[in-house]
Amino acid sequence: MRTLATALFYAFAALVLSLTFPVTLAVRLVTWPFDRQRMLASRALRALGELIVTPFPYWSVTVEGTLPPPPATFVVVPNHRSAVDALAIARLPREMKWIGKEEAFRIPWLGWAFHLAGHVPVDRADKVSGSSALARLRRYLDAGIPVGLFAEGTRSRDGTLRPFRAGPFKLAIDAAVPIVPVAITGAGEAMPAGGARIRPATVRVRILAPIPTAGLGAGDVDRLREETRARIAAALATPSGSGRPRG
Repeated sequence: MRTLATALFYAFAALVLSLTFPVTLAVRLVTWPFDRQRMLASRALRALGELIVTPFPYWSVTVEGTLPPPPATFVVVPNHRSAVDALAIARLPREMKWIGKEEAFRIPWLGWAFHLAGHVPVDRADKVSGSSALARLRRYLDAGIPVGLFAEGTRSRDGTLRPFRAGPFKLAIDAAVPIVPVAITGAGEAMPAGGARIRPATVRVRILAPIPTAGLGAGDVDRLREETRARIAAALATPSGSGRPRG
């Protein structure tokens, strides 16, 4: 039964992913005269991500807590254990721009849709690429658009919380916007890193209290990074976050 469910999931996911480029392209063509930041294209792509994760009967995905309301901008920092994380964050209740590894942006259809939606590729081995990607995210923040980065940089293979990179925290301090930690549990059980099997799981996306950066400088990056990591680690160690579920 589980093998059949896995096959059906991938078949459905492939169908939805085949729509990502034409749908995002159509939205972009219609909205380009008045949507310079590509927010509607981004929303269309996120809706397709929600369509993959929401109806699948093996997974229950809930969002707990709330994001700062508009016009507030911020940097979202989630932990990362599985490819399911990228689907789960589609349930976050505000539009934002995400940074992702350059290889994902080269995938036909899906990667093209990422570009059309205004998300930001980065070559993790190239410091120039990293600086350029952060500069693009800063422009989004200056335009009033929240951004998101997986601070571990890559998925944790053994479930432990990896060290956080400094980039998101430098960005937040430079832009004087808060960090919003997000603790995702259950994604590793839903689809373990390094494998393709689907397992029943409850995936919780917990939005934690924002951490302000007003008055901080370059010398505070490490402290901010460790505080964010500690808050996420504490949330991962508890069975449920506070806040009202959204789904």
